[in-house]
Amino acid sequence: MKFTLPSFGGREKTILKSLYEDFSIVQQAVTDFGSVVSAVAAGDVQGTNSGFQKVLEDEKNADDFHRRLGEMIAEGAFFGGIREDMLNLLEKIDNIADSAKGAARLIAAEETLDEFAVALLGSEHMKGFVGSIAATVDALGSTLEAFNVGRSEILSRATKVEEFEETADAQKDEVAKALFSKKSRPDAVTVVQMRDFLLVADNIADNAEDASDVVLILVAKGYG
Repeated sequence: MKFTLPSFGGREKTILKSLYEDFSIVQQAVTDFGSVVSAVAAGDVQGTNSGFQKVLEDEKNADDFHRRLGEMIAEGAFFGGIREDMLNLLEKIDNIADSAKGAARLIAAEETLDEFAVALLGSEHMKGFVGSIAATVDALGSTLEAFNVGRSEILSRATKVEEFEETADAQKDEVAKALFSKKSRPDAVTVVQMRDFLLVADNIADNAEDASDVVLILVAKGYG
């Protein structure tokens, strides 16, 4: 891809190019998180353990990427009046990987998940929820790439991030209904475990939307 960003200087373009390319690390963390959910639902212990280790590695790589670009932005005379916004964008992106690790840990490292929890993880609403989370993150990646296209395309793609996040929210609510249903009668420990999982997993999509909001701030300030 040829990068032509008239709003940014040469060194800034280099940093943005790295951001576009390395965002795949964060996307991989979310993909591997989804694999952990599927493995737990299928009772695949080996797949669960190997998947969780991949998420841990992805999150570490994302941390390294966050630290490296953060130092480049903080130490150089780059991005002028939007330096804090760029650092905030990096933080929101890093939080995506952190949340993927946190959510995966809640189910992969837990040996007391009962049959209800396992069934809930394999339900259609859960599959939709996890799929919408991944779609939200992918839409953010597409939005970041739009800095190479133009302002209108950035705005259009950022709207998709919000739409996918709203879909994820709706599907999370459906899973929560099943969790708290009087008919299902799960025990209190399971309710707490799965509630915490839903909240942390939802943070993946929330942080992706927060990152897209920062992108909109950059556009409002004349970049893109």
